[in-house]
Amino acid sequence: MCVSFDERVDADAFVSCWNGASEATLEAALARPTRQCVETDLIDGCDRFEDVELPGRDRLSLVVTTRSAYRHSIVKTFVDALRARLPLTEDLRIRIHSAAQEALMNAVLHGNLRIDGELRGSLDGLIAAQAIIETRLNSPEIGDALIRLDAVWTATDVAITIRDSGDGYDYSSVRPPVEDGVSGRGLEILQVFSDRVTVLNGGTTVRLEFRL
Repeated sequence: MCVSFDERVDADAFVSCWNGASEATLEAALARPTRQCVETDLIDGCDRFEDVELPGRDRLSLVVTTRSAYRHSIVKTFVDALRARLPLTEDLRIRIHSAAQEALMNAVLHGNLRIDGELRGSLDGLIAAQAIIETRLNSPEIGDALIRLDAVWTATDVAITIRDSGDGYDYSSVRPPVEDGVSGRGLEILQVFSDRVTVLNGGTTVRLEFRL
């Protein structure tokens, strides 16, 4: 069962829908007792990523389109929803937000939109990248591709997993941290803010772990 953000969430399913309109409506959709929130346009396809129930762990999941992940403050709203459920210090909130934001933008730009990191190295490249991004966001195949955020936690730790719909990359060929994206500078940023970083599923999934 999936109900709209302004309706009462089903007490058993804890599932809500987000209309994709704004951070305010997403905040409402993620409010307790929601455990999973799905953007309305993705209701029919959100089962692509299987839910895994982890005994002893609470969880919060969010499935959105690439378009919404690029245009809205998805991570900030998601972390704020976590803070309403967890005793996060301000320092930990900042670290989770910084790492998850980097991972999300990597998933959006390099995973789903397939933007070459080298384009971001010059002004001309940035202009070209923006034009490519807007074109691809307007394509239903790419703009409506899934991005999923999952948070699971216990009394001692929290893990944030971000999954994209891209083709991944060869993690064994990761270069020194001088490149953009999770395979270079972005990976170093994730390691600075997180207690542990794990790249899974051929690079389409990044798990960030933090001690509470």
